Formats: sequence, structure tokens, C-alpha cells
Amino acid sequence: MWPSKKASCFWTAASLVNELLQAQDEHRLHRFIAAALKLDLVLLDELGFIPFSPNGAQVLFTFCSELYERLALILTTNLKFADWVQVFGDERLTAALLDRLTHHAHILELVGESFRFRQRMQEP
Repeated sequence: MWPSKKASCFWTAASLVNELLQAQDEHRLHRFIAAALKLDLVLLDELGFIPFSPNGAQVLFTFCSELYERLALILTTNLKFADWVQVFGDERLTAALLDRLTHHAHILELVGESFRFRQRMQEP
């Protein structure tokens, strides 16, 4: 499951939350996070497509807080920061998470037409 050498790991936000919740239920959340801390990079994709349960939001916050300032974290989302509270369901938790995520961040905002849509329109 986890690479023995430093590497990177990719999750969709929903799949990571599901894994975190399962690890929590099995009393191995600490080990899951410790394994993630051995990585150089975590890529979290599609944040915001599926709202989290309160417990899901809390474990994702815990995960991101533990990784904060210890490894590189890349997040992708289509949401503006102001809309994140709809995903996490708690204003204070969302503000605390955004504070950590944006502290040393390089924020890239891509504006324009989806490359998938553009590619589809070019097909015969």
C-alpha cells in the first residue's frame, strides 16, 4: 500500500476521506498519517465535488494539519475559498484549514474553458 521510499501519493478528496474514516474506525488513523508523512508529496484532487460528513471533515482537517509544513501538498478544486464551508460544513474548521493550506501556498487560478470540453468540440 505505501511505498518504502519517499514518493508521492494521489487521492481524490472523497477517496481519501473514506480511507481516513476507515482508518479511524479501525484505530489506525495515527499509523495512516505517519505513513503519509514519509511521502514527499500528497496530491488531493476534486476537493469540493462531494460535501463531507462532520466526521469526514474533521479527519481531513486532522490529516492536512499533520502534514502542514512537513511535506508538499497539492490540492485541486473548482471552488472559491468562500465556498469551502459548504463542503466542510463548519465555518471555524474551514477557516483553520484554509489558514494552514494557504500559509506557504502558491495559488494558481486557471480561468477559461475546460480542455476536455474544448477537445470534445474539436472531434468530428
